[in-house]
Amino acid sequence: MGPKKKTASSKGSLSPNLLELEVKTIVPGGDGLSFLDGIPVYVPFGVPGDLLKVRIVKKRHNFMVANIVEIKRPSDFRKKSDCPIFPDCGGCQWQMVEYEGQLKFKEELVREAFRKEKMGELPMEPIVGMENPWHYRNKVIYPVKRVRDGRILLGYYKKDTHKIIDLEECPVELKLFDPIVSGFKRLIEKEPITVYNEKKHRGKLRYLVMRGSERLDEVLVVLVMKLPATSRAMAEKIVALDPTHIVGVVENINPQRTNVIFGDRTKAITGRNYIMEEILGMRMRVSATSFFQVNTVQAEKLVKKLVGLAGERGYVIDAYSGVGLFSLAISKNAERVTGIEEAPSSYYDSLTNQEILGAYNVEFIHGKVEDHLAALDTPDLLIVDPPRKGLEDETLKAIIDKKPEEIAYVSCNPVTLARDSLELIKAGYKLIFLQPFDFMPHTYHVETLAYFRL
Repeated sequence: MGPKKKTASSKGSLSPNLLELEVKTIVPGGDGLSFLDGIPVYVPFGVPGDLLKVRIVKKRHNFMVANIVEIKRPSDFRKKSDCPIFPDCGGCQWQMVEYEGQLKFKEELVREAFRKEKMGELPMEPIVGMENPWHYRNKVIYPVKRVRDGRILLGYYKKDTHKIIDLEECPVELKLFDPIVSGFKRLIEKEPITVYNEKKHRGKLRYLVMRGSERLDEVLVVLVMKLPATSRAMAEKIVALDPTHIVGVVENINPQRTNVIFGDRTKAITGRNYIMEEILGMRMRVSATSFFQVNTVQAEKLVKKLVGLAGERGYVIDAYSGVGLFSLAISKNAERVTGIEEAPSSYYDSLTNQEILGAYNVEFIHGKVEDHLAALDTPDLLIVDPPRKGLEDETLKAIIDKKPEEIAYVSCNPVTLARDSLELIKAGYKLIFLQPFDFMPHTYHVETLAYFRL
């Protein structure tokens, strides 16, 4: 991605730590990248094409980090952010980039990941963007803090810190959430409930989590607590913040000193412990802690692509099957489908969704993919949608040993996708096409579908 190091350099030193640099490209993590005498200089919120005055804030032997002091010449893709708390809020990294530029840079992130694996010419199709790249996030996780004057702060962490940037509304999240956020803060300010202090590991209320369906007008409120503390009376006060949309208030207990959000125990205090969502006409249950794609509009486009690839099939395996979205969509044109899911909440949702949709040619297995894949029949099509770390070594070996005729690999991390793709190609697979999907506009994250055939 971008030119070779020797062609990218600073415009010259202004002082020992103050430099003029041109941003050449963007790297995973969202920072702009330039070079000074061949050494990479990472510039948070730099946009390719920017000419910047920067201050070096970190020096190592093989890289530097610089903060923007002045934009001398803005990139053609730079714009003024519409969000009043950007860039302090760490929820987005690219609010300062025109949407056309965001799509271009995400394609480049995918290309660069494969280029580093020396993959050669890529059969890449254009990225699938959004017609309206706003108000798409159907799940939010807000850390909560009570400050000395009793006010409640609720929002995202500032980049590279644990300082909460307070918010009242957010332009990338469902509009359904906005009135609940402000009302929740005022409510908790009056309630005699302690708020978690991560340094002291004291207090009870850790996070406010919300899931929503814009299509079905539903919101589920989840309170993540260190210890049980949510009374039914308090839950009913939360419902009263928006009784038209809130379908349930759930308490999740996480007593551990950890940055993992959810604990193992979850129960509904009032109403349901799930929302319903609709994709391609399928109504599906999504519980409080289950995995589901954060962007319903883009998820539907990806599912359509997968259904088209699958066509008429004999046997399909859907590894990391979540609540059954891919499995159940593809089952309409397959003789049989097996989904494998480790997380209990997602697995039990998939069983419920199978019943709702009457998809009796689908079997869901509860467990790790690497523990079950080898024992199953060889599928005509294998779908994998692993976490960011990519495929486990055991899973990759099982896939290569089993030799399914076709593989559809859905990835949220181009780096691990490229790494795993190289292993599949070494094993005899041909990469037929790559297609990025923009599931998270205004961030550096990109979803990618890679399609392989023996």
